[in-house]
Amino acid sequence: MASPFLAQHLLLQPGRAVGVRIPGIHYEELRAASHVGDPLSAWLVDAARQAWGTELPDGPVGDFVLVRERSPYGYAKASWEINLGCDYDCEFCYLGEKRFEGLDWTGKQQLLRTMRDAGVRAARH
Repeated sequence: MASPFLAQHLLLQPGRAVGVRIPGIHYEELRAASHVGDPLSAWLVDAARQAWGTELPDGPVGDFVLVRERSPYGYAKASWEINLGCDYDCEFCYLGEKRFEGLDWTGKQQLLRTMRDAGVRAARH
């Protein structure tokens, strides 16, 4: 995945903790190439090999790289809880008793889409 990240641009591979910072011009190159079917650039093949030991085969950029658009919100990280709500046990709580059953599956999917569309690149639950 090629993605804007705050004031930078990154290449990310799902499941890998290490990303590759790329210049904005490389991000724009990938963005344009993914729309027209241009082949992978040598710098991209080298970056994937060096960062993750991944050998990218020949083919169009769009077959191997998901290019994320810049979000107008600029978020990078988010946290969300998937429990069934409060256990009413925090001594500092000022909210009093409340009932919260948690989100159903449709609500969870919508929350994830909202975070994605807001530019979130990493979510923890």
